[in-house]
Amino acid sequence: MNERCCEFGEDGHLAGIVTEPAHAPANRGTVVLVSAGLVPKFGPFRLYAELARRLSVDGFVTLRFDLGGIGDSSRAHSGLPLQKRTEIEIRAAVDFVSDRYGARNVMLAGLCSGAEDSFRAAELDTRVSSVVMIDPFAYRTAGFFPRHWLHRFVRRTRRAVGHYRPYPPPRAVEEGPGVAKPVVHYEYMGREESSRILRALVDRGARVHFVYTGGAHESFNHEGQVRAMFREVPFGDLVTVDYLPEMDHTQMLGEDRERLVEAIARRLVWSGAKLERSRIDRASGFVMRAGAQ
Repeated sequence: MNERCCEFGEDGHLAGIVTEPAHAPANRGTVVLVSAGLVPKFGPFRLYAELARRLSVDGFVTLRFDLGGIGDSSRAHSGLPLQKRTEIEIRAAVDFVSDRYGARNVMLAGLCSGAEDSFRAAELDTRVSSVVMIDPFAYRTAGFFPRHWLHRFVRRTRRAVGHYRPYPPPRAVEEGPGVAKPVVHYEYMGREESSRILRALVDRGARVHFVYTGGAHESFNHEGQVRAMFREVPFGDLVTVDYLPEMDHTQMLGEDRERLVEAIARRLVWSGAKLERSRIDRASGFVMRAGAQ
């Protein structure tokens, strides 16, 4: 594995780290990791650093970088709304890896806000062939509620008999006796927008992988919920899901991060292999229908 610092974007205002395989890349693709909230490029509890280094073993080149105003990146385009600035900066990251590595297979990935920023950017840039989203938007479906109520019943029963004691809410500040308010409130993407983007990506043959953890339990509680959320979108084999309810949103424990990293690496290797096979089929004059086995 080799790692090097880089600067790109307008006047080099964006700072990142490129992680390359120790030997010649296996053309698996290039992964761009997008900032999670206000956390710099190493990611929550160094998740992004660990993921980049793990992916180098499988032949991926990975760029993790700070969005403008975060970590080592300075802010530019200050007259534009945050969403537009983010789109410009992610495109600059894709430009960088495309120019530097001749990347034909660019994958975007991120956690929480980084997941949704990647998703929006993928719609606008046809160079992006795959998106991996960790704990992005989720919408309660009819099946969500009985599973949720059963979970609450079991948890309260265990608490009553002394087998379970909940931790206090994370990232909370006291506003008064017994009253807590989250320090950060993030508003997730609406269903109309996410449905439109998902359909656009599937229609062009891009792959979308959802990863949900136990941190999303208030809105997501079953692997099949993604298909129920988007019944109008023909998934074929382009949309996949991993549900990891035993871990929290930011994977504080090392074993949780290791499990998450391995799950993502497995999916990206599979996705890269499918894309390469599709490219060979097109070059030989045979075009596979999306979703064909």
